[in-house]
Amino acid sequence: MPDYKYSRDDYYRLTNAPCLDVAMALGMEINEKGSDKKSWKMKGEQGLCIYREGNNWYRFSDGRHGFPIDLVKDKLGCTTEQALDFIARYVVNGVSEQVRPERRRTVPPPKPEKPAEFSPKKHDIPPKRVMAYLIKARGIDPEIVTKMIQRKMIAEDSLHHNCLFFGRDETGVIRSCALRGTTAVQFRGEAPGGDKSCTFAMAGRNDVLRIFESPIDAMSHASFSKLLGRDWTADHRLSANGSGNYESIKRYLTNHTEITAVWFSYDNDEGGRNGAAASSQRLLDDFPDRNFTVRFCYPAHGKDWNDELRLFRALEAHGVNVRDFLASTAEEHNIPPPEDDEEEYEP
Repeated sequence: MPDYKYSRDDYYRLTNAPCLDVAMALGMEINEKGSDKKSWKMKGEQGLCIYREGNNWYRFSDGRHGFPIDLVKDKLGCTTEQALDFIARYVVNGVSEQVRPERRRTVPPPKPEKPAEFSPKKHDIPPKRVMAYLIKARGIDPEIVTKMIQRKMIAEDSLHHNCLFFGRDETGVIRSCALRGTTAVQFRGEAPGGDKSCTFAMAGRNDVLRIFESPIDAMSHASFSKLLGRDWTADHRLSANGSGNYESIKRYLTNHTEITAVWFSYDNDEGGRNGAAASSQRLLDDFPDRNFTVRFCYPAHGKDWNDELRLFRALEAHGVNVRDFLASTAEEHNIPPPEDDEEEYEP
């Protein structure tokens, strides 16, 4: 603890300042319409939410998360000491510096933080909980889950039983790992130090690449394809692990020169639409000679593709046909046919 500047009590007050107050001091605004009982959503912050319990935050576009002091460091790009000073000045009243003259010359400058070394979680147990979670709780087709496990793209964390989604490079080496909790506790994130240019992918055989914000969304979309009687293994599917990560898209397109059509299938929210627009422009700039056909495809009933799939599974139990479900979706949201507009709804 940096007791050379703030007392122990003040340091505790600063690091436990209300996360929402810190966000407001940083100039953020609450999206009242998008907020719910669990969290406040912030306007124009790429899917940033602040949880009402726990005093922490999470950003869906890139998986970044933490506590109030981490939010200041992330937003301002500053050091821990500078973040403390910001909170002391703009959020917490009655905090004063406790500088000790005798220690001014002996306090060394802060050492730069070393980047975390990536190491995939241990996964040497049968993925029984992961299979039950993905199939029963998330509604994903059992064949798709089994195939991803057989391809060693999915495994179960031996210690915490989290679902592990691997990003493998061209030689098959694991370079990144997205995590999702399999219990009632809503947990998801990424193993530190992973290569953001190498994320979970479902390799296909044709010239179509569909891009999602998460592995579960990619597999949910594949489940819809199978329900419609299509070959779900034909299209390439890539999880960018959020709507703000372009590097994995660039790498995948570089390594798959056969791809001519790119579908952005991000979440149907502000962060998803902004992320899709930004990444689509970047790929057109980076690959001017590829002449990509770029399309946008959003879920209509839910925020993401797994919301859409779980809703259908609930209706399926009452006899609703998948084609009727998707047709009603298109009519309800007045989605034009492919030849009339670039924004489509077509699993």
